[in-house]
Amino acid sequence: MPRPKPTVHIALITALLVTIAELVCAEHSLGQTTAYTVLELSAADAGQIPCRLNNLGDLVGRSGNSGGGQTGATLWGHQTWLPKRLGALSGGDYSSAFAINDAADIAGASNTGNSLVPFIWKGNGGMQRIPLLPGDNCGQGFSINKYGHVAGYSSGRNGARAFLWTRSIGIRNLGSLPGGNYSRARKVNDSDEVAGTSASPNGNRAVLWTNTGQIRDLGTLPGDTSSEAIAINNAGDVVGYSKGPGGLRAFLWADATGMQNLGALPGGNGSRALDINDLGYVVGSSTSSVGDRAFIWTKQEGMSDLNNAASANLGVVFVEAHAINDKGQILVMGKATPEVNAGGGASLLGDHDDCAPAPPSTFLLTPTLGH
Repeated sequence: MPRPKPTVHIALITALLVTIAELVCAEHSLGQTTAYTVLELSAADAGQIPCRLNNLGDLVGRSGNSGGGQTGATLWGHQTWLPKRLGALSGGDYSSAFAINDAADIAGASNTGNSLVPFIWKGNGGMQRIPLLPGDNCGQGFSINKYGHVAGYSSGRNGARAFLWTRSIGIRNLGSLPGGNYSRARKVNDSDEVAGTSASPNGNRAVLWTNTGQIRDLGTLPGDTSSEAIAINNAGDVVGYSKGPGGLRAFLWADATGMQNLGALPGGNGSRALDINDLGYVVGSSTSSVGDRAFIWTKQEGMSDLNNAASANLGVVFVEAHAINDKGQILVMGKATPEVNAGGGASLLGDHDDCAPAPPSTFLLTPTLGH
């Protein structure tokens, strides 16, 4: 992979692996994880942003040409880590990938001249456009399940509307809460349950669309006024954040227990949950006494900082963990330590946007024990 930006101050060769011992000391159901290997994915081109991974460790996101050219959806295969650009739809010069399943089917968005539209990419068929809902002129595909079903949003004069697309049925409007005029799907599981957000007369709400066509309002944490659902696993557990006068608070919702506050790291007062795997491990970002930090949360251990002395020796701070697979691999964003300190501890937490502009460094953490 290309060398990272000079500001990161890490002497790396291509695909350098660094072992971080005792990064997380939690008893997991598959054994005790006491170390991660860390793969530096950063490049001199700030447009290279991996944002999602599958259970094999393949990554997708977007990248720009080294010469400052067009930005395109990109696949990094776990065997070589060499970037493979997926191109764009006919008439377009921009694309970005937001999701990948274990068959390496990919969902994302590409422009087609003056419009941004969702796509599905398959290795044997290339990039294909996903139709929009009637009357709409743009949209994005945010998630794909093992069957190649894609969830996202379609948008036009009537605002954004969540959709689920399958090859056999086509695109389906998932609808909004009663009185709402906006919705956006974020993640679909293998049962075609979809997590996302819908407007309502009482503000935005995290919602779950069931595979029978119902929409469930997941509510908010006590005292809050709105909520956003970001991810769902195959057990139907949903994560995201609840928002109110005190800021953002990460939540885990389950059918049996409702919405649970995941808290924050010591000294912090805000957090966001951004992904959950089928083991129930949650990752995200939390404020703390020393600034924003990437976290992992487990039922056994609660919330743990993904930074320690070893990561500090790399000259970086992991500020956000935004994807985790069933092997426990975690995709994190990092910032150079001087750059973080220069921020004066100001929080980076804000409304989440898939593949938003990233800090200078991206890392893949892979557990070395118990998997």
